[in-house]
Amino acid sequence: MRRAHHLHADGLTLLEALLAAVVLAMAASAVIMPYAVGAQATMRDARQTLAVNLAQDMMEEILTKAFSDPEGDETGEKDRSSWDDMDDYDGYEEKAGTIRSFDGTLMDDPAAAGLSRHVSVVGVYVSGQDTGQPPTFLRITVEIRHNGQTVTSLSRLVYANAS
Repeated sequence: MRRAHHLHADGLTLLEALLAAVVLAMAASAVIMPYAVGAQATMRDARQTLAVNLAQDMMEEILTKAFSDPEGDETGEKDRSSWDDMDDYDGYEEKAGTIRSFDGTLMDDPAAAGLSRHVSVVGVYVSGQDTGQPPTFLRITVEIRHNGQTVTSLSRLVYANAS
């Protein structure tokens, strides 16, 4: 009678190796996923905090200026360092990568990547006020955007006699 000889391999087959690799990849992604999500949340929170600070800094800078031009009509103030009244800031914009502090220092925080700053200053008249006269109030809005999407927006109504 003949005996059947069975060959027993001592190694892994290609199918077993591929299956082990798939299981290992799934386990690794399950372990790494919370860290990746946490890192994204941390960056988003840092960006939000920085955006609020940038908006507050600009608002405070604007509020240090006179309500209306101290010299009457605009006197050719070309850059931010020479602006002397609140409405000089109307339409001011700093595109992504160009946000600067008042002293001209470029913002280099990694959380600032993609952030832009926009300012509008609009005259507000009270009911019955002659619109041919200067406005009684100014509504100042500072908006910070990330890649075009608003992250934070601050608005303040300023009375003419407040400055």
